[in-house]
Amino acid sequence: MDSAKIRDLIYDYFQIAKTKEIEKIEEFFDSRFTKFGDSPPYDRRDPERALMLEQLQFASLSDYDFKIEDIQIDILAGDAATATFSLESTGMLVDDYSFRGTTVKVRSRVTIVLQKDKTGRWKMIHQHLSKYAG
Repeated sequence: MDSAKIRDLIYDYFQIAKTKEIEKIEEFFDSRFTKFGDSPPYDRRDPERALMLEQLQFASLSDYDFKIEDIQIDILAGDAATATFSLESTGMLVDDYSFRGTTVKVRSRVTIVLQKDKTGRWKMIHQHLSKYAG
């Protein structure tokens, strides 16, 4: 049951880049959320910076689509979990200032650490994405 909830949460999260419901991103994050992304800047992002960059990236993508493969979800000690998978993202990254777009096709390895909150809802504590070579 928890594995299915986590799988749905992950799909719903990446779906935001398609639906442009950017205000919902924060609902997926625990207050301690951090992230290492697969695009610049490559530093560890604190909750505020991670949220701002996610909102910017999701809002700037048009014709976005994604595919999740080989997802594995492991529940740890009942209230913690990890999810690992391959993510393929495609779309057009639009620069509103120059009115230009750059085609995006990225294949990344993803690890997400999650924790169940007091209400029983799973929240992301950390994301780590790294591009496949080539």
